[in-house]
Amino acid sequence: MGYLMLYGNGWTQRWAIAPGTEDHIRTQIAEIGTPATGQLTVVDPGSDSEVTLWVAWALVAAAVVLDGSPRSVEDGASGQYA
Repeated sequence: MGYLMLYGNGWTQRWAIAPGTEDHIRTQIAEIGTPATGQLTVVDPGSDSEVTLWVAWALVAAAVVLDGSPRSVEDGASGQYA
């Protein structure tokens, strides 16, 4: 499972990406800074249920999709998202 990080003017959101929707989300984040709105399927952290997240891309300053696949200790990974 991957994660979507959204950054705005003083706010940050982290959402788990619903299975099978990562390509759609990667396509949608190209709309950052435009007047478009996006409809994304993410996983609610409180219920583990799939929900629809509506995003006003004009209010998003940056977005990134993080790969949630497990990493081995041998990778030598370090840092906040390792």
